[in-house]
Amino acid sequence: MSWFAVDDSAHSHPKVVAAGNAALGLWLRCGTYAAQHLTDGTVPVAVARMYGSKTQITKLVAVGLWHEHGHTCPHPKCAQPEPGEYAIHDYLVYNPSRAQVQGRKEREADKKRRQRAAGSGGDGGGGGGPRQPRLDETPDREGGRRDAARPIPADWQPSETDVRAAQLARADAGREQLTGQQLAAVTRKFVQRQLDDRACAAAWGGRWQQWAENERTDPPPGAGGVVVPFNAAQQTKGQQQRAGLARLFEQTGEV
Repeated sequence: MSWFAVDDSAHSHPKVVAAGNAALGLWLRCGTYAAQHLTDGTVPVAVARMYGSKTQITKLVAVGLWHEHGHTCPHPKCAQPEPGEYAIHDYLVYNPSRAQVQGRKEREADKKRRQRAAGSGGDGGGGGGPRQPRLDETPDREGGRRDAARPIPADWQPSETDVRAAQLARADAGREQLTGQQLAAVTRKFVQRQLDDRACAAAWGGRWQQWAENERTDPPPGAGGVVVPFNAAQQTKGQQQRAGLARLFEQTGEV
């Protein structure tokens, strides 16, 4: 799954501050939509309205994080959207284009084909059957080879991208966001479980994301937990999700 990439200093950018947390939740979700669907940074109006409110959309356009059809932004990588679409400002500065993603996939597929041909003696040299993977290699579903699988390091920590992905998945499922203390506790439990099971993998981020997404934790004693609004039961699921994202930004200072 692809995720929306932004500048590391984005959380302190004047445009981001001016937009406010609620509008930033919409910006992040629609950015992820654009990355997953390879739209080169354009967002259909219908998608924007599905994820956010008219007020949030207006804020993103007003501060310059989104552009409407006919915009005059001078940045050469800001796309000109069609009527009925919005363009994410600077999207192609931090995210690959559709052509780049498809080109990379084609190169990777071609590389795998050549590796399989070489391993099976397809070069005409009479290789005598397919190459057997080494003990430290894990075959993928297409017969190629992935990076060596290894035990998890005892001090392993999730990346910012892993945390963002898990928190967004929790928001989509209507679950509360994990606090910094809860994230640390979840990570300790995850690492210990992998060590106890003697599990091996080439990468651990995806497994941790799934673990954190489904983790149900209580607030640590004396920490106060997350304050739930009195009228939370009356909120729609979409409002609860946006409120959860807003709390995430306040807790982590990230976008």
